[in-house]
Amino acid sequence: MVSQTNIIAGGDPFAVSPLALLLIQAFVVILTARILSFGLRYLRQPVVVSEVIGGLILGGSALCRIPAFKTHLFPDSSLPGFSLVANFGLVFYLFLIGLELDPSKLLTSVRSSIPISLAGIALPFGLGVAVARLIYDQYGNKNVAFSSFVIFTGVAMSITAFPVLARILTERRLLQTKVGQATISAAAIDDVMAWTLLVLVIAIINNASSSSADTHSYLIAVYVFLVVVAFVIFLWFTVRPLYRYLLQKAQKSESMENILLFVTFMLVLLSSWFTEVVGVHAIFGGFLVGAVIPHDFGFARKLVAQIEDLIMIVFLPLYFAYSGINTRLDQLNTAKQWGMVLLVIVTACVGKLVGCTTAAKLSGLNWRESTAVGVLMNTKGLVELIVLNLGLQAGVITPEIFSIFVVMAVVTTLMTIPLLSIVYP
Repeated sequence: MVSQTNIIAGGDPFAVSPLALLLIQAFVVILTARILSFGLRYLRQPVVVSEVIGGLILGGSALCRIPAFKTHLFPDSSLPGFSLVANFGLVFYLFLIGLELDPSKLLTSVRSSIPISLAGIALPFGLGVAVARLIYDQYGNKNVAFSSFVIFTGVAMSITAFPVLARILTERRLLQTKVGQATISAAAIDDVMAWTLLVLVIAIINNASSSSADTHSYLIAVYVFLVVVAFVIFLWFTVRPLYRYLLQKAQKSESMENILLFVTFMLVLLSSWFTEVVGVHAIFGGFLVGAVIPHDFGFARKLVAQIEDLIMIVFLPLYFAYSGINTRLDQLNTAKQWGMVLLVIVTACVGKLVGCTTAAKLSGLNWRESTAVGVLMNTKGLVELIVLNLGLQAGVITPEIFSIFVVMAVVTTLMTIPLLSIVYP
């Protein structure tokens, strides 16, 4: 008897094998994002917006509500494997974000940008703390300590999408202007501080057994945080100088450059494994390796050119689709819930716009330039979705809160280009 393991033998084309299902899932996800990007391009929206909306359309808020679509294309049994591939790609995307950060340049502009960055963290964080109690009481997971939820909410409110922001500034030729320089430096500092807080809160969540976690649990979380700090110091003072030495050698030998490329990818995998097993998340390991690679001799730029397209075109849409599957906008079906959505959007926007605009004005920019800085710093985009998914996976936020914050991330990203066109044409 012939086994029905192919369509010629009468097998279901969506159930022939897990690989076959993953391939058709990837095809549908990537094609959907690309089709949407053509229409959104006329609105001058970044590609990330089409990928986010594509994920929402394919997810539980729209097409996955159709039983046949959900059962055949995104069955529950396929989601762990789909998530694994998406997160593997995300590790290398965070590696790219780290590569785009040049800490040496960041240190030279830190004096002028740090007031904007601090304002962009402090005011949104404070406003996030103010509304956290209301969100927690209505939709929060009571098994999670309120203190952890407060920190997470503050981080979610204060994050800025550095990679999306960098692309917007490049596309609008603002990167070398006063506005561009102030914004990109402030956003980089902003995200470093936010990610640091996020490492701490994820460590607390992953090592706390209940809302009344004992001192021992919090002590473990602090140890985890200190281990990550020590790992950062090791990478900066040991791996970075070694990279610079090898890059000098690679200028005289093409084979040495290939070896360096191999070492880089192995280091990304090892670093990501380490941060995963110590109790934070693998993506932090990828980010850290990218951040410590020197920008000397053009190696970082060449590395980005070699792997960026594969990650941006193939892996990122998969991650957005997985986020879309977890997002249930259909569950936000009451006026009270949408009132909460509006409150979160207004809180996030006011914090960034008022805080960063005021700080930029006090730093010497005029009102027009300062307002542009505030608008740009309000961009959430992909980084916000990564943060929200980490919170959902760790159990610090519920699916309802996840959906509320996803709407906020999409709205704040959508409004960036139109507002910027008005205040800084």
